Amino acid sequence: MAEHSGFWFGADVEILFSGWPLGHGHFQFYLALLLVFMLSMVAQMYAMTPMSTPKIVPKSLINHAALHGLRTLIAYLVLLCVITFNVGVIITVLLGHVAGYLALTLYIKYYYPGPVATPPADDAKA
Repeated sequence: MAEHSGFWFGADVEILFSGWPLGHGHFQFYLALLLVFMLSMVAQMYAMTPMSTPKIVPKSLINHAALHGLRTLIAYLVLLCVITFNVGVIITVLLGHVAGYLALTLYIKYYYPGPVATPPADDAKA
C-alpha cells in the first residue's frame, strides 16, 4: 500500500484492521464501506439521543457508563475510518451521518408527533 500525503480515491485502503480490505478485491472494499456507513449512521443516531442523568444506584451508574463507553467507541471507530483520507470513505461517512439524522428525525416525527398548532382565530372588528 502506497503512502498518500493528502486526500485520495481508490480501493487500496486499510479500514479499521490491518490488511482489510486491502488486497481482498472490490467486494470486500464495498463491504467495508457498508460497515463504515452503518457505523456512522449509528454514531449520528447516538449523538442525537440525549443521555439521561443516572440515578445514584450502582446498577444504574454501571449501565450509564457502559452506554457512554459504547457511544464513545463508535465515535472513535468512525474517526479512525475518516483518517484514512480516502475520499470514498469520507463520503460514505458523511452519507451515513445524513442517513442516521434523517432516519431518527423521521422516526420521531412519525411515532411521536407534536401537538398540531391551530391558527389563531381571526377576530374582525367592524
